[in-house]
Amino acid sequence: MGIAAPVVKSNANNSWARIPSRHIYYYRSSQHNDRWILSFAFIFESSDPVQFAYCIPYTYGQMQSWLNELEARKYTFFHRDLLIHTVQKRRVDLITIDGSSDTFQGSKKMIFLTARVHPGESPSSHVMHGIIEFLVSKDDRAQKLRKVYCFKIIPMLNPDGVYLGNYRCSLMGHDLNRMWRSPSEWAHPSIYAVKSLLTQYDNNPQAQTVIYVDLHAHSQKPNCFLYGNVSMTALWLPQLLSELSEDYSLEFTQFNTDVEKAGTGRRTMGELLSCLCYTLEVSFFSYRHVDSSGNGIQHCTPYLQYKYEALGEAFCRALLNFYEADCGIREILLERPFKTFLPARAQKSLKKQARKMIQTVMMK
Repeated sequence: MGIAAPVVKSNANNSWARIPSRHIYYYRSSQHNDRWILSFAFIFESSDPVQFAYCIPYTYGQMQSWLNELEARKYTFFHRDLLIHTVQKRRVDLITIDGSSDTFQGSKKMIFLTARVHPGESPSSHVMHGIIEFLVSKDDRAQKLRKVYCFKIIPMLNPDGVYLGNYRCSLMGHDLNRMWRSPSEWAHPSIYAVKSLLTQYDNNPQAQTVIYVDLHAHSQKPNCFLYGNVSMTALWLPQLLSELSEDYSLEFTQFNTDVEKAGTGRRTMGELLSCLCYTLEVSFFSYRHVDSSGNGIQHCTPYLQYKYEALGEAFCRALLNFYEADCGIREILLERPFKTFLPARAQKSLKKQARKMIQTVMMK
């Protein structure tokens, strides 16, 4: 996982910082049934309060304040709507970013993004923050993105879980990312509403959904990477993102239809929608990258807030390059054959499908 470093913030330093790796100890403890224990040393230099966290926090209140600020900027292309209330009556916001006067004018292509279905995965919120801030910016590429795509964004799918400090579940104790197949309007209102909205867009001939991405954080693997469903075109976005971001890992990128992932947003909506569906994962802790010396030496760098937000910007730039490739004005050179991104059982399944297709063609 790289450097699994908690974060710390004090009055003297008002931003979150990683605890240095030399102060971190990771060991098996006989006093805890031989489980792994993470401990760290810290020197308190004053009596002022000090905060520690597993990863850089991003709260529900923080998001609401930021969305209020975005609304106050009076962008003509930015719209904030209430999609639904949670069980505890918190807002599930729907953000629309679209540079055209009519959202679905001329069958405009749509990108749909969601984050924070697992409340403990705060890095996904920082990446989403970077995405939205770039999309509303004056950057020429952001302006072009607003012209060619309509963005529909749910920045926080599980506000109750975030507010209550849960790690993975909702108020009702459910993992909402396993409820997509049959969500309850009462117990899983955000999933129910988002699934209904995506299905509605998919059935609208004027709303061509191109890509759906659900943002997550990963506790065991470093870097950032995409999980996708089995599709050749699905490899474009990972390749383009790897060209723009030093922390993107093609090594961890994978396309699968594993049974244990059934009920997730990616799998369920991938079966229902006529678009590419992904899960974007980013490490809670750090990323490995090769330095610029040309010696092939790998370094492990801790993720900080600015780097998560920079990933959001890189993701947007990759979407613009995807649009150009889709229009035939950009060539994509794939570094690896598609089958190498598939787990062994998926490769076998793909071979069986290919044999059946060949037999069908020969019979005709």
